[in-house]
Amino acid sequence: MPRIVDLGVTRWDWVPGNSPFANPLAPKVSEISAATAVNLSPYVVTTSSMNAVASDTVNERSIAETANVVVPTVGNYEGTLTLFRDYADGEPTDVDPFDLFKSAGIVGYLVRRVGKPSTTAYAAGDIVDIFKVMTDNPQASGGAGDGYLKVTVPMLQQGFMSLATPVAA
Repeated sequence: MPRIVDLGVTRWDWVPGNSPFANPLAPKVSEISAATAVNLSPYVVTTSSMNAVASDTVNERSIAETANVVVPTVGNYEGTLTLFRDYADGEPTDVDPFDLFKSAGIVGYLVRRVGKPSTTAYAAGDIVDIFKVMTDNPQASGGAGDGYLKVTVPMLQQGFMSLATPVAA
């Protein structure tokens, strides 16, 4: 059985904007790799999570059915990114993730690819998960002596999630 160790094989990208994809169900390599897109992989802490969660459901059955029927309706997803800060000489650098997520209300897409090295550029045929999100208030750490400086950014769902989405040329 082929297996792969879950180390260095996940890539996270932030694609800012309300509609950076012509078709988010078939994102293009050029859209995911646009000049405004940011590869967050070197900064994402392993405690970060962005995933689908249980859908809302309705319970309805006909009078002829003898067992309950549960039907999924609205899909849900949730997540929080915890990112290492980037400092040089005691000052945040121009690639510090806090600069991207410094307030609530920033809309964009998180794109996740699993299976190839995080340093490998996107290619047509790659399979990605895409989540449209809005940032909540960032929570910066510091002064507690509990590791590297980090920022935690709660991500609020914004109505679009697509799992196992093929990247177009």
